[in-house]
Amino acid sequence: MNNIKNNLDGWLVINKELGMTSSQVVNIVKKTLNVKKVGHAGTLDPLATGVLALAVGKATKSVKYIMDGLKKYSFTIKWGISTDTQDAEGKIISFSKKKPNITNLNSLLKKLTGEINQVPPKFSAIKVGGKRAYKLARSGEKFNLKSRKVFLKKIRIINNNIKKELICTKFEIECGKGFYVRSLVRDICKKLNVDGHVIELKRIESAPFNLKSSITVKDFVRLYKKNDWKNFFLPIYSVLNKIKYVGK
Repeated sequence: MNNIKNNLDGWLVINKELGMTSSQVVNIVKKTLNVKKVGHAGTLDPLATGVLALAVGKATKSVKYIMDGLKKYSFTIKWGISTDTQDAEGKIISFSKKKPNITNLNSLLKKLTGEINQVPPKFSAIKVGGKRAYKLARSGEKFNLKSRKVFLKKIRIINNNIKKELICTKFEIECGKGFYVRSLVRDICKKLNVDGHVIELKRIESAPFNLKSSITVKDFVRLYKKNDWKNFFLPIYSVLNKIKYVGK
């Protein structure tokens, strides 16, 4: 690898692949660029894919402003099975053949937008008494997480396949920071009295970043070796003037 200067300041938008943690992506980019500071503006679960905005160098000071931007996700619920993690990685805790009524589902979605109280998943990185919640959950310890106010701007169904062979519904949402899709799915299932869990989750946008300006980790490393990666590197000023504060 070339010797890279430590004065790189800007943003790199990674299209995170399935199975990788956000920390793994950060470490690969940090090692590849040979820089001291790399941070991400909003973590993604290992089973989630899509936009992971990485701040390099002095850009790390603007992460908090990026975090305030709207996020857009697409996700799919598989009906009939509930897991302890609300996704495909967890253990099955209940199942049934009951399917949601599309009329009731659409009626519920209309009531979910705006500022809402949401309890984060127990399998999350939130700290409880100095320990990560997911570690406590995995060890079987009993604890409760406090609800917190989050913002859901839009939610809509983009594909509905409730058939004998495939019992899934795909959604798209726009939300504010701190929003958990897995918690949304848990609450939807509870209100409709059905079982379900997330089988696919993609972050399409993390304003002002989107998939169009992103690159996979593999392609980034490949292009870096060819010294042909800087077309994907966004200067700080080019990002800051696009930031819009998202309140309600």
